[in-house]
Amino acid sequence: MTTKQATPPEASYRQPFYKRVLGVTELGVFAAVAVFFVAFTLADKSMANPANLARMALQGSFLGLAAFAMSFLMIAGEIDLSSGGTAGLSAAVAGVLMMNFGWPEWASCTAALAAAVLVGLLNAFITLKVHMPSFFATLGTSFLVSGLAIWILKGAWFYVADQIPALLKVLNPSPLFALPWIFIALLMAYLVGDFLMRTSRLGPTLMAVGGNRRAAEIVGINVPLVKTLCFVFVSVCCGLAGILVMAYSGTTDASIGDGWLLWVIAIAIIGGGSLQGGTGSIIGAFFGTVLIQIIRMGLLNANVQTNAQGIVIGVILIVAASLDVLRRKSIQY
Repeated sequence: MTTKQATPPEASYRQPFYKRVLGVTELGVFAAVAVFFVAFTLADKSMANPANLARMALQGSFLGLAAFAMSFLMIAGEIDLSSGGTAGLSAAVAGVLMMNFGWPEWASCTAALAAAVLVGLLNAFITLKVHMPSFFATLGTSFLVSGLAIWILKGAWFYVADQIPALLKVLNPSPLFALPWIFIALLMAYLVGDFLMRTSRLGPTLMAVGGNRRAAEIVGINVPLVKTLCFVFVSVCCGLAGILVMAYSGTTDASIGDGWLLWVIAIAIIGGGSLQGGTGSIIGAFFGTVLIQIIRMGLLNANVQTNAQGIVIGVILIVAASLDVLRRKSIQY
């Protein structure tokens, strides 16, 4: 009579190498960054020019800042469609206070960010107290704050480049490969945010809130507070991004933030985020920002019209979401 040897318990939990590789959320977007960069560089050598890379880093930092905060909110199970409107409102407030009321740069920017905080609180109130889905709540807020920006500016635009010396310094090139300081700061923010999500209570808390609200409340997590902080964080980052766009262009007008509504969410999803909440990747959103900027710059170098760029990005977003579904299924089975 033969005795069957017991299988070590840990062996049943060992996954094949390919499943462990597919389990890396950022794998797809990282591979896409490499493929598209090589492809566009082969098509146009100027793509890899240091000056061109620095310009890409600067222009991508604005959407990247908004997408950074949006990633946390989406992990917590909510969404904010008012990102572009909040950026435009903050820029309008800062510009009008500087040019029409003579406020100093720091005070104008502080007031602009305070306005962004109010937008975040409004989004949280409508979503959490009125119990309206955040998609519809923030879509309404988007129209509201965009209208406020137009009303504040009264159809005018202001040249503010002479009034913002500190902001202009943030956009200047750094000693590190001439990359702008704003990009260096944004990269550090992504790295710190990703580190905290992986090693601190922040990650499990946001994933619990977004994945199973009832379970999160049972273990003592203050779900409304967590979501409110995320809404406010998104609005502040979008407001700051709008102010930086104002500094970059040297003017403030009602067009700042136009088209951001879905770009920011697209970056978060491409980076591994989910509209269902409970999952996501902060560093993945960074690679998503890089990917979007590479594609936009590559298409621009190829003389592809702006409208066609939206089509290409839409196709890439659909493919990225589809591949993410297939990746999750391959891991489960």
